Amino acid sequence: MRYSCWRMGKSGKWDWVRFMISIVEQVVSWGLVIFGTFTPIYFLFKVLGFSGFQGLTSYIPGNTPLHRLSPMTKLVILVGITLTASSSICWVGALEGLALLPLFYPLKLVRKVAGFSFTQVVGMAWGFAVFTSPSVLSLIFHSYNVVWVFPSYFQYLGYVPELSVQALEYGFQTAMRVWAMLLASSLLLVTTTPTDVMRTLERLGLPESLTLSIMVGMAFVPRVFSTMDESYRLQQLRGEGILNGVKTVYRSVIPVAIFLFRRARITGLSLETRAFGKRRRRLGEVKISRFDLEVMIAVFSFTMIDLVLVAIGVIPAIPFR
Repeated sequence: MRYSCWRMGKSGKWDWVRFMISIVEQVVSWGLVIFGTFTPIYFLFKVLGFSGFQGLTSYIPGNTPLHRLSPMTKLVILVGITLTASSSICWVGALEGLALLPLFYPLKLVRKVAGFSFTQVVGMAWGFAVFTSPSVLSLIFHSYNVVWVFPSYFQYLGYVPELSVQALEYGFQTAMRVWAMLLASSLLLVTTTPTDVMRTLERLGLPESLTLSIMVGMAFVPRVFSTMDESYRLQQLRGEGILNGVKTVYRSVIPVAIFLFRRARITGLSLETRAFGKRRRRLGEVKISRFDLEVMIAVFSFTMIDLVLVAIGVIPAIPFR
């Protein structure tokens, strides 16, 4: 009788230990999800805010070498960086991103770009780490070291069952490739007016409806962030504190939606009034200087060399590191 009670007490003790371990696993798993998902977003708005997004997406007047370049040359640079970063090993994109960072110094955007780059790399690395299939990782790394196992129901959320060091490394490699593309796109936005981009795309033979859509997007995105920032600050003046940040952001979305619908209506009426779609000549012409040709040749040469090295196997390509 005494032995039976001792066994029951020992079994109940181990059941309690297993229950506590299960609770700890649940807390740690959800902590990893919350940390990996919301920490980059928090730092993004903490460092930049809505006004910071406006600064990274709106045209900044200046007389820098990038301002003097033709919009067509900047598009060539963007295409070249996209091709080389997306098809080559991750350190090619990292080097391109590091080479582009000093170009933001004359524009006084280094702090904003650094904050955006950090949150983009961390957020994208985590996103790819928890959603990349183990079969893809085994193809690239052949073996991987598991650091955490998520509960089984996490698979219904789209997460992979296991988090490994190689998954984090693969996510970081992908983030490095995208980082260079985002920096090149931001440089194009802050040093080129939407009108110049539209003229360049028309010269390349793109349909007017497509070029107009791109121009409207380039003009609207900074204005959306500006309106969001104004609405957010007005909500704070009404007494919304830091603890109600999510509610404040939610309430700020409604004025922005009204602004978008109103601006879309005004834009549509303006296009109808000006008979958009009829062929007409423009006074502004996109000019290409000798400096533009030199930059285009340099970008084209770098892109071709990189693609050739990837083709012959000197530089590993996607999906390999």
